[in-house]
Amino acid sequence: MKNSSSQRRRADSGFPMQLLCLLLAALLVVFSAVQAQRVRQSNETIRTLSARVQALEADKEQLAATEPASVLTQDGEALAYQSLYPEMKADPAPVFAEQPEKTAYLTFDDGPSANTYRILDALRDSGQKATFFIVGKNIPGHEDALRRMAEEGHTIAVHTYSHDYREIYASVEAFLEDFHQAYNAIYDACGVRPTLFRFPGGSVNSYNRAIYQQLIAEMLRRGFVYHDWSVSSEDATGKDYTPGQLAGFVMEGAAGASRPVILMHDAGGKESTAAAVPEILRRLREAGYTCAPLTGEVKPVFFGYQS
Repeated sequence: MKNSSSQRRRADSGFPMQLLCLLLAALLVVFSAVQAQRVRQSNETIRTLSARVQALEADKEQLAATEPASVLTQDGEALAYQSLYPEMKADPAPVFAEQPEKTAYLTFDDGPSANTYRILDALRDSGQKATFFIVGKNIPGHEDALRRMAEEGHTIAVHTYSHDYREIYASVEAFLEDFHQAYNAIYDACGVRPTLFRFPGGSVNSYNRAIYQQLIAEMLRRGFVYHDWSVSSEDATGKDYTPGQLAGFVMEGAAGASRPVILMHDAGGKESTAAAVPEILRRLREAGYTCAPLTGEVKPVFFGYQS
């Protein structure tokens, strides 16, 4: 009887362990099945996204190669907005050419302002050049800044007139009206007819999602070239970065790049950016870069299309 009782106790003590092992095995099977399903779903998502990327890249290349003189049509008829502002064309249209390596393109959006003069002084003192994407409504009182840009060899380009995203991206017609205002304001201030521009918020953003392909096609048809950017100074984040931090962001982003296009801002309130420019110029020079203006020969950096 004693032996029989001991055997029952050993059997009873082994049962929970066997049950635990079975439960663990079952959980492992379920976990493996879930993971396998996730892998299948991930692979399918990757294939779908890859196909979309390939299609969008093809569209992008086709659109980038659009002849400026060509006319897009809808149902065989020219789109109405193509007849707006017939004089607003880049002449001659830019022609891309290979540029030297280790060339940095400093670009400043949203000026002119008092900060623009400080930036121009730093560029003059270092013998370097940059590109200024102008906000037309900010020109009055700062016409001298635009004349200096032209005289000192910088590129003057269009950004916007109003900088009101909802207004300018309401339609293709609204964008063209705003661009036309900025285009004429720049000419009136310094006698330059700009051929380059930058979309407010970049070429693809949440405000122009419905019309950005039409905008790009129409501006290319007119011979204008737009530039996005490949490096950000982070001066538009709303954070109170020091000049040294802004310079660090630029150098970190430009590291290893052959021809970085660097986004900065020279609007009022961007004193830290203006203060950072001398250090940015010094550090870029030490890293072997020459700062040059964007021109019609520089192949643009632009954002990919969104589905």
